[in-house]
Amino acid sequence: MRLMALALTLLGLGTKVSGDNFANFFKDEDCNEDGSIGFDIDKPGCFASDGAHSVYLPNNGNPFSFQHCLVMTYDSGECNCQNAGYDSGATGFCHKLSGRAKSYRFIRGYCDDDNC
Repeated sequence: MRLMALALTLLGLGTKVSGDNFANFFKDEDCNEDGSIGFDIDKPGCFASDGAHSVYLPNNGNPFSFQHCLVMTYDSGECNCQNAGYDSGATGFCHKLSGRAKSYRFIRGYCDDDNC
């Protein structure tokens, strides 16, 4: 009986909890209308999304989640500088945006100073 309990415990320790790593942008302020495709918050690529007024930042299932920065560029669709940055963890919530940004990218770590 103890051997079976030990085997079940070890099996449980090896189970990986998967979470969501994909942020979605929305046209309204409450993360409800016209959701975008998911953007992986761990990939540093740039994406253009005019007129987003909210973003749903996922819960990636990791209580020790890495800090992320959402970098926003107002005058270009190419993420060539930072007009604003938003620091967050991946804990699953809706964040309001100004709607001014033309492009976005996620980086791991904290936001740098604005440089546009």
